[in-house]
Amino acid sequence: MLNINFLFYANFAIFSIFAAMIITELMGSILLLLNWKKYREPVLEYVVPVWEITGTFGAFWVVTADFAYPPILIPVASIFSFAIMVFLILFVARNSTISFAEFIRKRGWLDDRKLYVGYALSSIFLGLVLLVILSGIIGGNGVNLSAFRFSSLNWLYQPSGYLFIVGALLLMVGFAPVFYRVPSLSKLSLLFVAFGIIVSTLSFAMFRNWTLSPYVLVSDVIAILIPILYNVKNVAAIVSNKIVFISLLSVDIFSLNFMVYPTAFGGVLRVDSITNTGLLESSFIVLTVVGGIIVAALIALYAIAVARKVKEPSSIRF
Repeated sequence: MLNINFLFYANFAIFSIFAAMIITELMGSILLLLNWKKYREPVLEYVVPVWEITGTFGAFWVVTADFAYPPILIPVASIFSFAIMVFLILFVARNSTISFAEFIRKRGWLDDRKLYVGYALSSIFLGLVLLVILSGIIGGNGVNLSAFRFSSLNWLYQPSGYLFIVGALLLMVGFAPVFYRVPSLSKLSLLFVAFGIIVSTLSFAMFRNWTLSPYVLVSDVIAILIPILYNVKNVAAIVSNKIVFISLLSVDIFSLNFMVYPTAFGGVLRVDSITNTGLLESSFIVLTVVGGIIVAALIALYAIAVARKVKEPSSIRF
């Protein structure tokens, strides 16, 4: 009989959606830093109404992870204590800068542009810290699991971590023109995504000691299809639709679940051994269903709000 760890897959599905949403913000942050005047309108039209939903989904994932893997949460928090501290500081900076930017146009030396640039920078560095943590969870980079310790020096000696971050950045740069509808960069989009797939796949292989699962092809195919379809005139509007894109990206990330299951931290930790059972398993299922419905409702409200803004462009303020 096939045993399926439903808690792991449910929690990983939540993480996949959260990761997809925060990646869309990172893509917008990159565009804002590249050319504020040119990309301000399409980026802020998306980011301003959705950034709180992203944070809510992140909190939702953390809570469900507490139910799914209670034996490992405190050790993981201990291992990545410094990185988590930096992440939280950057998260506060991200939230405060964008919330002030929504109301402040000009206050002496401070204006909305500086605040949005602060939001973009804090978001990008936040993403980098998250990628470092993920490299430790996936490949064990810099992690001494028996001592509950993370060594930055050991992390620096492992090139798979660098490739993981570079691959992720290349993919984000490549996906940005699709999500934010920048047709002039459509050809560059395909190029960056192709290179991002190559670098990311190489990092995955190094994480797994060059024994990579063929399932990685699922992720690679989905990733390359996004810019390819964006270069097809009749389907470009469909693939760049916010809900469609986030759905595709979530499925893409979810298809990489084999990187941390059945083992994580470079094959040292068996996930089944730290997954919850019994009463808390039932609580997790209830929490996931109820929380999922609430977050889905928030996303639906966002989609309706964006649709109304598209119909009434004069109502959009920047």
